[in-house]
Amino acid sequence: MYQPTMKTEARPKRITKLIELAQQKFGDLNEAKKQEIFLTVKEAKARGLLRKQSHDRCLSEYVNAANHLLRSYATDEFTAALNQSLDYVYVYVALVSTNSITVTA
Repeated sequence: MYQPTMKTEARPKRITKLIELAQQKFGDLNEAKKQEIFLTVKEAKARGLLRKQSHDRCLSEYVNAANHLLRSYATDEFTAALNQSLDYVYVYVALVSTNSITVTA
């Protein structure tokens, strides 16, 4: 079961709104995929794989997405990435949940 450390109640309103808008645009992910994204990002952080590096074909798509978001944080490219797929939105939520990236309220 998908259980990130960030409880729904503790989620900043900005993230909740972002998820709602993304779900309206792309539909929703099944729970197994949400869990896979969260666990992949969590493990990547533990292994030191979350860095602001370019795409690496040896890393999973979720780790590459996380690194892209870390690299482009607070830029227009970051916003564009979040608008490209629901996977990126959940990768972002996983980054926030693992304290790998900050969020403004």
